[in-house]
Amino acid sequence: MKTIYRITGIILILVSFLGTDTIQAQRNEGKRSRGTNTHRNYETKGSVGTNHYRGGRYRTQPIHRNPHYRYPRHHRVIRTLPRHHVRVVYRGLPYFYYAGIYYTIYNDAYTTVLPPVGFRITVLPVGYTQVIVGPSIYYYHSGVYYVNTNESSSDEQKYEVTQPPVGTVLITIHEDAEEVVIDGKIFYDYNNILYKRVSTFDGNTAYEVVHVHKENK
Repeated sequence: MKTIYRITGIILILVSFLGTDTIQAQRNEGKRSRGTNTHRNYETKGSVGTNHYRGGRYRTQPIHRNPHYRYPRHHRVIRTLPRHHVRVVYRGLPYFYYAGIYYTIYNDAYTTVLPPVGFRITVLPVGYTQVIVGPSIYYYHSGVYYVNTNESSSDEQKYEVTQPPVGTVLITIHEDAEEVVIDGKIFYDYNNILYKRVSTFDGNTAYEVVHVHKENK
């Protein structure tokens, strides 16, 4: 009889342990499930809005770079500057200019940057496009707009980097322009300028400036 009581006691102890482990496992599973659901909701919330990059892509900046420079989304790093580049220091920052492309020092190499408003060059890059907006003439190349400062001397830097007015229309925009969804509509963002796709009077596609993020000169 004592043997039967001992066996029964051992069985009850085992059942008690198994029940406790099952309950703890269910609790842990519940915590994991809630954590996963919270994370999923966070990601969904972060990718839905009235102003975000299409496909959940957000512009990021490479590490170890000077915050005073502005960099293209697809910045290019080179080891050696083009042979006939021009070095210009603007607001204490060095720029190296060649054929409409701007570089600055990046670790032991050079990387492409976007020139700030007010930056001046002597000669427009080959292949620029002339854009007429009302009485004003702008010169466009590689996502950058210039205006003539009307300085007479050819030795002076007379073409200044500027921003276009809203309503400016281009036939093509920079290939790195990023699609942005705003209120369900697709726009294109590059160099602090937001474009929308429009149709010209002859049925071709063009891009109109709809917003300009003003820089502090």
